[in-house]
Amino acid sequence: MPAVLDAVAERWWRTPPRMRLVIAAALAGVTLLLGVASLRPDTDTVPILVATRDLLPGDVVTDADITTAWWPSRLAPAGVIDEPHGVVAAPLPRGAAVTDRHLGDGGITEGLRPDRSAVAVEADLLPPLTAGARIDLVTADHDGRAAPLTRDVVVLGTDEAVVWVGVDADDADDVTAAAAAGRVAVVVRPW
Repeated sequence: MPAVLDAVAERWWRTPPRMRLVIAAALAGVTLLLGVASLRPDTDTVPILVATRDLLPGDVVTDADITTAWWPSRLAPAGVIDEPHGVVAAPLPRGAAVTDRHLGDGGITEGLRPDRSAVAVEADLLPPLTAGARIDLVTADHDGRAAPLTRDVVVLGTDEAVVWVGVDADDADDVTAAAAAGRVAVVVRPW
């Protein structure tokens, strides 16, 4: 045993039993206080609105879709909102904080990047799709072979008549022309 530990052990056993009990109790008390202090939650918390379910673009937010959670203020994201009303413009997973970037005024182009355009395609030309789905659009060339129109398209919203898709602005004219001619097909992409 190292000399220092040997000296401490000798001193410990020469100490009267009552004094050893007092020292052991004091050390246990300090250890307990430090443990409790480390378990205490951060007292600097703020209320944050979070989604109670996965919300996709085009979903109308209701009170049942949002709840309040207390987050440490240092983890609160920028742009959190107080009033959860509007239409979802960007996917919002369950448990995520609701920010001004997730909700919009309901315009179909809400949340689109400047290099993207919204194009309406007749619903009859496409399989059933939901907002947020990622697809590729193809058409048939003159020989009947598949010709890609655009890739990585996001379904922005649907109704009985049309499916709104967000496409690269450079491809918008080709997609519109193919949709008008009824020559559009879909390849559904995994997330």
